[in-house]
Amino acid sequence: MVLPLPLLAVVGVAALAIGLGILQRQQQQPPLRMEPGVTYVIGDLHGDADCGKYWVDRLGLIEDDVWMQPNASLVFLGDYVDKGPFSLQTIEFVKSLTDRFPDKVTALLGNHELELLRDRNDETVVKYVHLAYSAVHPEDFLNYIHEPTEEDRQIIDVIINASIEIYSHRMQQQMLATPVAHAHAYNRNSLFELFAEEDRPYLQQKMASYQQAYLQTFASNTTLGKWLETRKIIHVENGVVFCHGGLSEGIVDQIHQVGGVEAFNELFQQNADDQTIHKFLQTPKGKAVYNMLVYRGNHQPEACPSLQRILEQLNVTKLAVGHTPGQNVRTLCEEQFWALDSLLGRWIRTSGNQYCPVEGRSSQNGRFVCPPLTNSCMGQVTRFANGKVDILT
Repeated sequence: MVLPLPLLAVVGVAALAIGLGILQRQQQQPPLRMEPGVTYVIGDLHGDADCGKYWVDRLGLIEDDVWMQPNASLVFLGDYVDKGPFSLQTIEFVKSLTDRFPDKVTALLGNHELELLRDRNDETVVKYVHLAYSAVHPEDFLNYIHEPTEEDRQIIDVIINASIEIYSHRMQQQMLATPVAHAHAYNRNSLFELFAEEDRPYLQQKMASYQQAYLQTFASNTTLGKWLETRKIIHVENGVVFCHGGLSEGIVDQIHQVGGVEAFNELFQQNADDQTIHKFLQTPKGKAVYNMLVYRGNHQPEACPSLQRILEQLNVTKLAVGHTPGQNVRTLCEEQFWALDSLLGRWIRTSGNQYCPVEGRSSQNGRFVCPPLTNSCMGQVTRFANGKVDILT
């Protein structure tokens, strides 16, 4: 059932505490009506802390630091980082909820967080943070620099310009934001080949320092790193199994081999530190973790018979996932499967996997255009209660 809410409104220009000053603040809406035995679910936020806060406020779960509905809970489906420029603030916001309400808020790990954890290991030589699209938005690096300078901001801006030129030639998949020699060693091109040869060494050094600051923020000996390492991979609540990507029968077999859902989560958490995770992800159980976070095989109607067997094995009635984006929440298999990634983050909703500035920008040849960032928090969240699912817009 789709429950329409009042249209989102926009007022004035306000400096948000964790957003960009030029973004517009939406009017306060009345909290949604709460019911006992409810699980609310928020999908992928992708570096948009303000829209994360918007939806939590919209649900009316918290008032004056008090959880207002004892029988309600909240599940985040992962992918707090990447694509938008406020990954740090998004993680800090979700973490603050799990710290304040550990029995009410569950924050699952997404594949982008898993890539971040793997990037910290020196054995990962081509890192997710090196990608010229779909990973760390260049502006996000400014959050990890102690007192960024105007020069830092200018460097980030020219990196965005270079990225846009790459997109105009559809070359993003073969580009790395690493020194030219490193990229060539792995049969890729370097983003820095777009710059004059005399400028490359300094720009490469600066980008490497930004990437290192980012990874150090989430090292195993940091609070944020440890928080990511202790996230669940899979969660069962109110007859629903939640995970980021999806489930195959092979993945479920791996879960049963270790003793069930909680044992599977514990196995991951025991091997998530920055010295262990790279090798763990090469084992059968580690590959099952990775596959669970990226699997998209449940999204086809022909997968419904397999889904039925999976649900019976896990003794649940529904599977709910994020990871695969769409304009709205979708359901299949007579409402047994729910795809909940509805592009809640404004950056991914506006410009997809590409790194674009808020004001919009075009490539020099005009073949690629970054549209201006949408002001409103859009998408949908869901409410699971008594075997029924409501879509909240």
